[in-house]
Amino acid sequence: MKIRNIFNRLLLCAGVMGLLGGTVACNYLDIVPPEQVDVDDAMENYENALGFLYSCYAFSKNNSVGELPYGNYLSEINTTADDILNPHAWASDGSAARILLNTLSSQNAPDYWGHNYNGIGQCLLFLQKMDECQILERGVIDAATDREWRAEMKALMAYYHFVILRRYGPIAILEEKLPLDAPQSSFPGRYHFDYCVDWIVNQLDEAAADLPAKRDVAYMGRMTSTICKAIKAKVLLLAASPLYNGSFPYPDFKNTNWETPGYGQELISHTYDASKWNRAYAAANEAINWAENQGDRAIYRGNEYINANINLDDLYIPGGASDEFKAAVLRMRYLHYACENEGNREAIMTTIPDALTTQWFACFPKKIMQLNNGNMLSGYSGHNPTLFAVTHFLTENGLLPENDTDFTPESDWYKSAGLGADGADRDRIINLCVGREPRFYAWIGFDGGDYSLRIKDGEPVRLNMLDKDLQGYNTSTRDNSVTGFMTQKFMPPVMQIAKTNTYVGYVAPSRAVIRLAELYLIRAECEAQLGMTDEAIRDVNVIRERAGAKPLTASMIGAGGMSLLDWVKNERICEFFAEGKRYFDIRRYVEGDKYLGLGKRMGLNALAKENPSFEEFNQPTRLPYNYTWANKLYLYPIQYGDVYANPQLVQNPGF
Repeated sequence: MKIRNIFNRLLLCAGVMGLLGGTVACNYLDIVPPEQVDVDDAMENYENALGFLYSCYAFSKNNSVGELPYGNYLSEINTTADDILNPHAWASDGSAARILLNTLSSQNAPDYWGHNYNGIGQCLLFLQKMDECQILERGVIDAATDREWRAEMKALMAYYHFVILRRYGPIAILEEKLPLDAPQSSFPGRYHFDYCVDWIVNQLDEAAADLPAKRDVAYMGRMTSTICKAIKAKVLLLAASPLYNGSFPYPDFKNTNWETPGYGQELISHTYDASKWNRAYAAANEAINWAENQGDRAIYRGNEYINANINLDDLYIPGGASDEFKAAVLRMRYLHYACENEGNREAIMTTIPDALTTQWFACFPKKIMQLNNGNMLSGYSGHNPTLFAVTHFLTENGLLPENDTDFTPESDWYKSAGLGADGADRDRIINLCVGREPRFYAWIGFDGGDYSLRIKDGEPVRLNMLDKDLQGYNTSTRDNSVTGFMTQKFMPPVMQIAKTNTYVGYVAPSRAVIRLAELYLIRAECEAQLGMTDEAIRDVNVIRERAGAKPLTASMIGAGGMSLLDWVKNERICEFFAEGKRYFDIRRYVEGDKYLGLGKRMGLNALAKENPSFEEFNQPTRLPYNYTWANKLYLYPIQYGDVYANPQLVQNPGF
């Protein structure tokens, strides 16, 4: 399952970055670093120039201040929402705790602002050197490549601007470098949010006109017109969402020394505009049609589990399941590992995989077996699904457990399902974990259930969350599940660890930052907002059908108080579980206090004591941490140094 892409090729640009003499500035205002006499060597020939181009992508990869892709166990966008939590001791180590405990400030916040502006600066430097070094005139590249590279930089800069916009709200727009001796009075301030949206969308449209719709697998990750259209849909969805469409909680948030043409000092509109949903719908519709035709993208419905010689009978589903159901479970496990050359064409935009421990080992159970050398093979037991996530996956009838009259009554959810006949320890499986949809069994680990298929020297791990000497709470380590559940979503589906501590079947594919399923649910959300009921149901069912879940029907709308929009939002919770999208979805809908307020995060009673009884463990429990919410957390603080250095720049409210 080896895959090559643009990020693997970043190794080629290491020498180029060296030639540039460390181009990453400390302050976003220094969007172009000081000139170096040897920087032109980066444009001496085609390979050097291509390496320089690749360096412009480096700011989008997974690192300490990039927009980390899903699965990274220390990224706050993955671990501070309401679907995934880490052990508290982990969170207290870094920026996640500052959000969870409401101690985030302009002094201690990671500099995502400066990091992404540095990415923009690298792109501007590349464009500058294309002109100064006359690489077209000298024949280093031809006219078609010249157009494509310029469009590529335009698209990449638009993406970096979007990343900043999504996290910080209104931003400064940088289209060209500032002179090194530019006075402070010439520094740009923050533009009105809607102006920023229009600018980014315009850049994406212009770039798309000169970019290919798809690339060879060896260049996956480089900008394409398909990526441009997908980002455009995400930008316009954000703009249509309540936070920026009439419900921003700080009406007095304005510029003081800077004005946006046509908007004055206002930074965010406070009036609802329904046309924003129409615009987002049109963009999502265009993106899907383009992706599935010119971009050759498709919803993944593969069967690689059969190619891997997996016996469906080896997959344990509590209460039993058909082969079709089991195939769907394995398909969803394989979704994030199947590569382009294996028929998985769902990824639209990808990024480099993170190190082994941050991809899956953080989720991996502790104490699964003794190795031949006498050591215990253990993971970190982190990235734990919350009770919110567990209860928002569907039942086998396609409903929420609380609204399914054929499902076990809520009063009996935490009682044994009586599956002892299925084998040792199965009696510990609770009713809540029986009769659920395939994605639940693909991605959630629970007491008495199986974790993975082959991970334990060719066998699954039978989770025992009650025994402190196995996967249960143990006071001697900080690596404990805080909710009583485990995540399987990032586990290589057929990986096996032998007792010799050798790994068979391990793969680290590129991560999908945007996949086609997201575009379908963006369109469905717009359709729900616009009253396009049949169309929204159709788009939701594209995702459900692939997942093996029962379809959404018109009769389900209104049941249990679930509106059509609620169903679309719930589908995002299921499909993008633990992918970091929930962080932004809560903020888009101005629902921070509803979902992230004090006492909202719950799990089983997994931290009460070592070796608890079945009844003691299986109690819905509020986590014993002072995780809270403040409205200022809808936006991220700009580091104080940037605000101090630029008299035009205003800080976000509350910071």
